[in-house]
Amino acid sequence: MKTLRSPLFIKVTCFSYFALILNLVDLRAQRQPPNDWPYRDPTTDSIAGISLYKAYELLKGRPSVPVVVGVIDSGVDIAHEDLRDVIWQNPKETPNNSIDDDKNGYTDDLNGWNFMGAKDGTTYEYDQPEITQTYVLLKNKYDQANRATLSPTEQRQYDTYQTAKKQFLQRYEAVRSKRLAFSDTTQFWKAATQIGSLLPDSALTPQAIRRVDPGQDSVSIAVRDVLASAYRSTYGSFATYTELIRKNWTRFRRIIASDADIAYNSDYNPRQAVGDNPADPTERYYGGPTLQIGQSQQLAVHGSHVAGIIAAKRDNGLGIDGIADNARIMTVAVVPANGDERDKDVANGIRYAVENGAKVINMSFGKRLSPFKEQVDAAIRYAEEHDVLIVHAAGNNGENYDSVPAYPSARYENGQIAQNVLVVGNSTWRLNEGLAAYSSNYGLQTVDLFAPGTDILSTVPNNQYASFSGTSMAAPHVAGVAALLRSYFPKLTAVQVKDIMLRSSYKPNIDVRKPGRSGRPVPFGSLSKTGGLLNAYEAVKMAVSKNF
Repeated sequence: MKTLRSPLFIKVTCFSYFALILNLVDLRAQRQPPNDWPYRDPTTDSIAGISLYKAYELLKGRPSVPVVVGVIDSGVDIAHEDLRDVIWQNPKETPNNSIDDDKNGYTDDLNGWNFMGAKDGTTYEYDQPEITQTYVLLKNKYDQANRATLSPTEQRQYDTYQTAKKQFLQRYEAVRSKRLAFSDTTQFWKAATQIGSLLPDSALTPQAIRRVDPGQDSVSIAVRDVLASAYRSTYGSFATYTELIRKNWTRFRRIIASDADIAYNSDYNPRQAVGDNPADPTERYYGGPTLQIGQSQQLAVHGSHVAGIIAAKRDNGLGIDGIADNARIMTVAVVPANGDERDKDVANGIRYAVENGAKVINMSFGKRLSPFKEQVDAAIRYAEEHDVLIVHAAGNNGENYDSVPAYPSARYENGQIAQNVLVVGNSTWRLNEGLAAYSSNYGLQTVDLFAPGTDILSTVPNNQYASFSGTSMAAPHVAGVAALLRSYFPKLTAVQVKDIMLRSSYKPNIDVRKPGRSGRPVPFGSLSKTGGLLNAYEAVKMAVSKNF
């Protein structure tokens, strides 16, 4: 791996020789793996990597062609030192001339498109969970509807709405006291002052705050409960605690009351600047060509990390080496920094990527409801018809993906299975009982294979680097290898690439702790269709042997 000079990655590396021997004799025993563990080989290094170094040895001397990878995510920092040289540029678009030169409906789309942003790139960070979105979008149509009179598609939407409505109303009621506490700032501080006057001089605890009797005033009771739930002993006295809150009021409210203000607030509307009608899934042309990160600590973090795994510039002496050495990242922003993505954005994002030349699409996101699944299905089918491979993260709930609702789905509404979709679980570096990540979803019928997704070092905005874990990190390893194959073997179709990666996966014959709560031992082979781990070397070797 390359030299890391970002302040996010100052690590303690000063070991005595004796400590070095004790701690590094067996890499499998390390608490933290080496930074480049995903690229190592399971047979020679005893680390559950993808054998990328060996793959490149096999590729030496072979020509390659550029391959466009659509990163449908939260956006990408296209100015990052390790990404700027691998960002896709639309050859048919003249930048910043306010003209749709290629007449694709997206003006000035030089590097991709932001379906969550205003024309100037201003992008909202907070959206609602899918249950609130669905409740708001479908309430007018289905709240008083008679299911028996509806079409099959409408009946599915009606059922989705009823599920969302039940969950939304439950959670809306659960945050009622927070709504009340924060409804009037003046009243909040009046109640806080009263509560402080009633507290004893003894050591402050959350329980002590909650025992205060402010009378029958509902606002005072709600404020008391909020203050009790947020208090920690490190905050000191009540006076010090409330002064800290005053100085950080905006942040305090965002953290404590985001569920009441945003998540389960049906009046919250983040889409006003986007310029679309969220209830109309047929709209295609809205949003803007850029994403302005500014001073935000959240915008484009996830998408930049995913993009770096796939294609961070190799051998440039900076940061990390991505997987594919001739990939171009097309940034398609549809996933908010907080909250759930919207079906219409996902569908439009897929179509945009396909129409503008992507051969691989990475989708590291998912949710439990899909009010406009038909639009997403049509977009996935469109990608399938145009020879585009879609790689999707399985999710991080430690659940059996075969038996839980999860979207987007490789299964179309008519029951057919998309042949161009790969679903990926999260594996660790340990070739032992800890190989399958505790949080990873799994499924003998629905998860295709596992790939490195734990403690993965990659790019984040403003020339920084960070280690993240999850199936969101596993999927781009597969997308990166797919791009590598399509780059060095351009005759391969999307379905052939998928088949090669599945058949060439490394299949360790071991028992592992089953992801989720039970943790009981199960064969690793029972957690996915292939029972295997992504292996770039074996995939390349298979492509070479078939003379593609």
